[in-house]
Amino acid sequence: MAGSNDEAATSTWQESIAELQSLLDTSLEDNRDANLQISSICSTILDSDDTSSSSSPPEAVLKAVRTIYLRVLLNLGEYSKVVEFATNNNTLEVAYALYRLRKYDACRKLIVSSTSNDDTNNNTTDEEGNSSTDRVLMHIHAQTLYRMGETNEADEIYSKILSSKEGDAMDADEREDTLSNALANRIANYTPGSMLQEDGTAMVSWLEEDESVRQLIESYGEGGGEGDEEGEEQMLQNYDLAYNLATYMLVSSDARSQSQVVQAKRLLDQAEKSALTILESSSPEEDVDDDDMTDAADDGINNDDEEKQLLAEREAGPIRANLALAKILLGGEDNEMDALRTYLTLLTKAAKSGTEQGNLLATSSNNLALLRDGKESVFDVLKRIPITSSLSVSEDGVSDSNAGKKKKGKGGGVSNVPLVGATPQQVRTALFNRALLFAKMGNATGCMEALDVLRASLLVSYHGDDSKAGRSGFATSGKGKKKKTPTSADDVPTARPSSDSEIAAWKSQADWLESELVRISESKEKNADDILQSAIDSLGKATNTSSNDEELGSLLYTKSQLLLHKAALDNPELNVAGVISALESLPSAVQSCPGTKVTLASLYGSLNNDEKAEQLLSDLGNDIALAEFRLDREQYQQAVELLEGILEEQGSDAPMEVRAMLVKALSYTDPEQAEEVAQSLLEATSVELDGEKLETMEIPRFAKKAGDSSSKVRKTIAATGGGKGRARAGDRKKKNRDAILRKRAKQREAYLSKLEAEGRYDPKQNPKPDPERWIPKSQRSYNRRGRRSRNKGTGAQGGGAGAGMEKDAAKLDVVARLAANDGQSSGPSTANMKVSSSGPRKGKGGRRR
Repeated sequence: MAGSNDEAATSTWQESIAELQSLLDTSLEDNRDANLQISSICSTILDSDDTSSSSSPPEAVLKAVRTIYLRVLLNLGEYSKVVEFATNNNTLEVAYALYRLRKYDACRKLIVSSTSNDDTNNNTTDEEGNSSTDRVLMHIHAQTLYRMGETNEADEIYSKILSSKEGDAMDADEREDTLSNALANRIANYTPGSMLQEDGTAMVSWLEEDESVRQLIESYGEGGGEGDEEGEEQMLQNYDLAYNLATYMLVSSDARSQSQVVQAKRLLDQAEKSALTILESSSPEEDVDDDDMTDAADDGINNDDEEKQLLAEREAGPIRANLALAKILLGGEDNEMDALRTYLTLLTKAAKSGTEQGNLLATSSNNLALLRDGKESVFDVLKRIPITSSLSVSEDGVSDSNAGKKKKGKGGGVSNVPLVGATPQQVRTALFNRALLFAKMGNATGCMEALDVLRASLLVSYHGDDSKAGRSGFATSGKGKKKKTPTSADDVPTARPSSDSEIAAWKSQADWLESELVRISESKEKNADDILQSAIDSLGKATNTSSNDEELGSLLYTKSQLLLHKAALDNPELNVAGVISALESLPSAVQSCPGTKVTLASLYGSLNNDEKAEQLLSDLGNDIALAEFRLDREQYQQAVELLEGILEEQGSDAPMEVRAMLVKALSYTDPEQAEEVAQSLLEATSVELDGEKLETMEIPRFAKKAGDSSSKVRKTIAATGGGKGRARAGDRKKKNRDAILRKRAKQREAYLSKLEAEGRYDPKQNPKPDPERWIPKSQRSYNRRGRRSRNKGTGAQGGGAGAGMEKDAAKLDVVARLAANDGQSSGPSTANMKVSSSGPRKGKGGRRR
């Protein structure tokens, strides 16, 4: 009987293994039912393990089943069970489970101990001797350090993964994903000036020297995507890599040239096109039955297309936000207006989606505040600055459901935007912007509270696995007073920079802002100049004590900012000699920068010190800048020689501005050659427009629905003066005076020709002038109309002068009238009146007198 039981047990686990193998041959991705079946079978096999029985599965089988069971649990999202069930041989599965449980400190300790103990019992080795499990553990380790804010250590691990030994074992997709993660790690904790070197040039990171990154910039950043044989643009298959690369170039724009910002913009353009094209043309994730498809077609419903379109728009949102940032950095009114439209549209869409795009909502709102600063009240701009919380990239926060929504009756606009799931760089920026706006408002309390939070956050990178960090943001509205300062260590935002030098740089910037607050508020308790000088001295001390030369960039950059600010306060009239002295007092690394040298050369040129200006430009090694200077100084022949040398050396790769400057210089020395160069320039810049492509191009429009977001966009843009509507009546251009006189002369000639045709005018005769031409027409002698009653009512009305007054006076002169009649009255008299007889009557009747 015992033998038969053993055979039954043996048959049971062996059959389970066979069933398990058949299930493993099927696709387990997004197949919950299959994963549940496998989990049940593995659990049955592992429960049958009885070391005292000879029918138990061998140890090798149990080890393999245990690994399968753990990975199925990972697929099902049951990470806690993985941690509880795993053994020392399952480091990879446990590390990933801890990472997903946000137990980052425990995950890091496990990986470090596993690496130090060289526990390779569970590793599978490829042909080149590289351990694939070790590489996966390195990926988890790097991501864990990224979440903990230890970005320098994470960067070193990514560099090791992509080295020749480890990188050659990866396929193209894994390599691109690793590059994308490494770029995201760099973006998350960047500090301005950190790439500055002692010679004034920007540091080139190992990422920018990677062949894949270089090829991506050459193919898509320098004039668009490559075309295929039919001339159509090729889409980026990994648009995340292009997006992260462009974002890294924009975030570090303080160390970039204008051309590199343009490259970043082109990369983002290509990433947006690729994201929309790939996602909208992708097949649906789940198959749909024919009956369901028929019903949907009959009802006019296409949910798959709608979902794909929504997904594509959601993916394109962050790309468009950074495209707007690129336009802001490039400058210009048109670029700023385009960025304003983009941010307003993104804010409206992100606010409707709730917490799904919380980070996009926060960054767009912050950048919109930058654009609106100076155009709106400081209070309105302050409402756009995201509210920082204790949540960082280490935690996926759930923001308040009312955050980011408009307040009815308050004038519209997004307010109370939470900054959750943010990177350390975003947290520092938001805190500094908030403190700066409080200082502008003169709100000393609010500014100091924001600065205190900023200084505290510079020392915190991760709260710990058991942290109970609050979910509510600082300065969020609620019952009672607003919460503005952290009440515990867990409430402090995690925004620690990647090095001690960068911490010192940020602290000095906070001190500088405090000095401005003291200056604005005219506080008598502190001295603004002392605070500013103390910040400059602390930067100098940190520079002298730093042991790593690669970390000096941020210190020198920040010190230069503070020195220039101090010089501006000491020299409010910006005297040229004072400005030159201030620039020459900057650290040598900043003085060596091209921008500083060109500025100094321009200032020396304004003082007619051409020798010093040319020396600075010659040291710079920029012949174009030197040629431009000589053009300004009217040294045309020397400018021609310089520009012709540049064209000889660079050929067709020379910038177009070189030829344009050459035309200008030659116009003073050799006009004929200038015309030849200008003609070649016109031929080189000719643009061929494809008519068919223009006809099929979609016309960008704003929707006309009453509730559509674009109507709000138009109103805001109109408020900024960006509209291009009709000119007002008072702004219309007046006609030219000569044009008016020419028109009158033409009309006169036409009138005289008409009179001549009617016989009323002979140009050969010179008619006598009318002697009464100076008299009004109504009073001329030949105007007989109404002449009988002409003098009625023409007496003087009161006093006057002239013939009218004399005539009226004569009527009243009795003496003169009697003299004219020889003493007889010409009028009737009442004295001695006699009664006369009646005589014949004339007329119809008499009248009593």
